[in-house]
Amino acid sequence: MTAEEFTSASIALLRSAVGWQSAIAGRLNIESRHVRRWLKDGFTPSWVDEKLADMMGARDISPWPRDEWVVGDGVTRDGRRREHIVHLMPPRFVARIVSCDEDGTPEPGEQPADVTSGTVYVADPFTVLCEIEWFDEVSPGEVTHLLEAAADAIEAINEADSLR
Repeated sequence: MTAEEFTSASIALLRSAVGWQSAIAGRLNIESRHVRRWLKDGFTPSWVDEKLADMMGARDISPWPRDEWVVGDGVTRDGRRREHIVHLMPPRFVARIVSCDEDGTPEPGEQPADVTSGTVYVADPFTVLCEIEWFDEVSPGEVTHLLEAAADAIEAINEADSLR
């Protein structure tokens, strides 16, 4: 990892920038002069990358439940609200949730909405998932399964919201 990445990761892990070089050296069971040398050289040894990943929990299975889906609102540069669903576990992706009329045309408040190009999934008669951005590689056979699961997650969240 680069010196900048090491600095950012260390400060995030330690939750403080105060004395971070000595503190991370202590966590790594090394002398702080090694940290200063890595910063000067501009990179860290690979074992440091692995150790930091372990310390951050990237390799451990957490005892705490992790969310798989997030549904929320975004805002465009010109202030229009957009609703999205995000899959947080690999393969990660974000899809726009668009409300449609009975003809399948996006509601006026949803415009502009790209429901004609790329992958478009009909979640229910009045909702489509579109403008999908894949962050991880996904096999073609997984796409429908994941979008069905996204539709189920939207339905579950809507049901939970209606009970409040």
